[in-house]
Amino acid sequence: MEPTRSDRIFGRFKRLSDLKAGRHKGRFYRNSLMLILLIASIPGLITGIVMYQQVVGRMETEFNQMHQNQIENRARNVDDQLAYLEMNLSHWAFEPRFGNALRTLDFVYYFNETQEIVTTLYVLQGSHPLIKSAQLYLQEPKPILFNRDYTELNDEAKVQAYDRYLAMGNHVYWTDWVSSINSDTEPSTNDSPLHTDAGNALVLVHKIPGESINPFGALIITLDNEKVASLLKTLTPYDEGLTFLMDQEGNTLVTGNPGTAEETSAFEQQLKDEVALHAGSRSFLFRYEDQTYSVSYGSLSRIDSDWTYVSAAPLTSVTSPVKLVSKIIVIASAGSLILGLLLSWFASRRIYSPVARMLHLLTPGRNETTPTDAKLDEFELLEQQWNELTSRSVTAHRQLQEQLPHLRDSFVLQLVQGHLYAYNEHDLQQRMRNLGFELEGQQFLLVQMYFTGYEQLQGRFGSQDTGLVTFAAVNITQEVAKNVFKQISVMNFHDLSSAMLVIAPQDEPVKSQALLWGQELVEVIGRTLKMKVTLMVSRPAASLQELPGRFVEMEQAVAYRSVEEGSQILDLEDEACFRRNEAASYPLGLERELLQAVRLGKQTEAERVLEQFMSEITRTGSTEFQVQQMMLQLLGSVQHMMLQTGVTPYKLFGGYNMYEQLSGIREPVQMRQWMMNEVFIPYIQEVEVRSQEPLKLVVERTMLYIDTHYRSDISLENCADEEQMTPYALSKAFKQVSGINFIDYLTRVRMDAAKQLLRETTMKINDVAAAVGYQHSYFNRIFKKQEGVTPSQFRDQWFGQ
Repeated sequence: MEPTRSDRIFGRFKRLSDLKAGRHKGRFYRNSLMLILLIASIPGLITGIVMYQQVVGRMETEFNQMHQNQIENRARNVDDQLAYLEMNLSHWAFEPRFGNALRTLDFVYYFNETQEIVTTLYVLQGSHPLIKSAQLYLQEPKPILFNRDYTELNDEAKVQAYDRYLAMGNHVYWTDWVSSINSDTEPSTNDSPLHTDAGNALVLVHKIPGESINPFGALIITLDNEKVASLLKTLTPYDEGLTFLMDQEGNTLVTGNPGTAEETSAFEQQLKDEVALHAGSRSFLFRYEDQTYSVSYGSLSRIDSDWTYVSAAPLTSVTSPVKLVSKIIVIASAGSLILGLLLSWFASRRIYSPVARMLHLLTPGRNETTPTDAKLDEFELLEQQWNELTSRSVTAHRQLQEQLPHLRDSFVLQLVQGHLYAYNEHDLQQRMRNLGFELEGQQFLLVQMYFTGYEQLQGRFGSQDTGLVTFAAVNITQEVAKNVFKQISVMNFHDLSSAMLVIAPQDEPVKSQALLWGQELVEVIGRTLKMKVTLMVSRPAASLQELPGRFVEMEQAVAYRSVEEGSQILDLEDEACFRRNEAASYPLGLERELLQAVRLGKQTEAERVLEQFMSEITRTGSTEFQVQQMMLQLLGSVQHMMLQTGVTPYKLFGGYNMYEQLSGIREPVQMRQWMMNEVFIPYIQEVEVRSQEPLKLVVERTMLYIDTHYRSDISLENCADEEQMTPYALSKAFKQVSGINFIDYLTRVRMDAAKQLLRETTMKINDVAAAVGYQHSYFNRIFKKQEGVTPSQFRDQWFGQ
């Protein structure tokens, strides 16, 4: 029995309640709970005991050594950062764009090269987080500075300041002297690259061209002092202490000191003296103002000099927490054990909560656990459900992909036929993009195909197989079009006609391509289906909203195609394709002859004259429009003749609009067949029925007489005398109207009455025979012949049921 909606809701609620209450925990929950309890119970106690047994002095030594190793690793990181800057700058300095061509380049005239240099400096500036700014100074052909833009230096003081970069140091060197465009300070005559009177940041200079011994410019990278200080601060990983960088002469380049300048100066000087005393030891302990510092120092080899880093960290900051922590761990280990048990239990429930919710979401219909599910833990069950959902998703996706072509063609059909007039261009394009079309920068072209010559296929296809033939032609059209156009949508009208929407780039000659493709399609259809094709190509459209108008134009223009046998390719913009002979006249003589044959009911004669009529109006030069107009005129003449003979066309044709049906037929052969089968033959049959109306009344009176007097002795001669006819005429009329002989009808009436008496009364068989107009012996014989059993057996079978 299918569960009701309320039963399913109650089952889901019960399952969720059971999961929350913990009555249906799986193996994963139990195993994870025990594992968490075990893990939480042991580490605290072991850690406290081990920490307490360690000697504080040994810990100080070990931590100090660890600190030294940490400082060395971080120092290598600083060295790598600076080495990367040197290598990166050298890479850029040897770029061809910074070569000798800059000596003679007109930067104002060659604006693109100037912009490229500025962009390169931006890239160089962003290549490393320590870089604050990147500049290019050119001494020749005239003092020019590239920073955030192109600047010609006219101030002599500023020119001398930047010329100093070319005079100082080697080809590549470091300095802490920064020249500012806004500085009015006179340049110093000191050529030492480091520690000059205007220094406030580290600067890396590479003269250009990189391979030249006579440089005329320099790439100048200024580092961000705050970021460099932050980088040095990593050498002292504690809030207290001091870190600085000094050159070979002992001058401080950068410091990461968090204190004031006065405090730093005295402490820094003593550290420098201690470093000089402990040369070669790499690390030592230094006491200053009642604090012991762990001092580490080392050398940083730069491209033009060697620098020394010095890091001093208070030893108490390294080791003092260990003493307190070792005691706290031992004291708190017991409490942490109990707390760990409680937290692990709580954590296990919290861990299981999302699993329970996931189970509820993926298995909403499982009110009870099946034997198969009982063997699975939660994650195995989730995996099972996930695989099932994935399989369904793949199936749904495959079904969607199978239906997508039909959705595309259906949407395009509605668009072309004008059913989507309420949508604007943006909405139409968005919906087509959702269906997989690419519309950016595209143009649209409509091609309409009419497949003619179907009557020649009657041996292969029946009269009702037009839809099948159209389907085959549409498939062939799609296959041929895929080899020429990238985006198409073929519409099947199921009436030996179809249309195709072509979407192509705007710069392609899509119309000429369509005309060439049409020739190929005509050959393939003729070779495969033995049919002819009338193919019409519209004007290209720039928007989707223009397509319904193009389609209407083609529907109207196709009426002017030639009805001659053979394939045609028509260009809607080529008027010569539709210029036909207008001299065709209406054959009135044949019309009168045809109407006369139809009025007299001569079907064979009417077929012959109609064929002559069609041959006359479809002679060379006639268009489909002309043929349709003449056939419509003929239909009007036929209906007029019907009214004159007392036949109402509306009743004869069942209320159908015959003019509309005829207007939908395009081939002359089909027009002729339709006119004969749907108009002439029904009229001829109606005339024949009306001519037989008196005989029908005679037969109906005779049948009524039989129904009333079947108990008496009735014969064909008696009934003929009643109607004042010969027995032969009455017999022929009876057979023609009722479809059954006179004696057979009389026998059937008497047998029906006899069976009723046998079922509903207890009359003897002799009495039943007399009641229906038969003698006993003849009645038994005729009853068995008609029913297959005797009257007695019939009665026994009836009551035996």
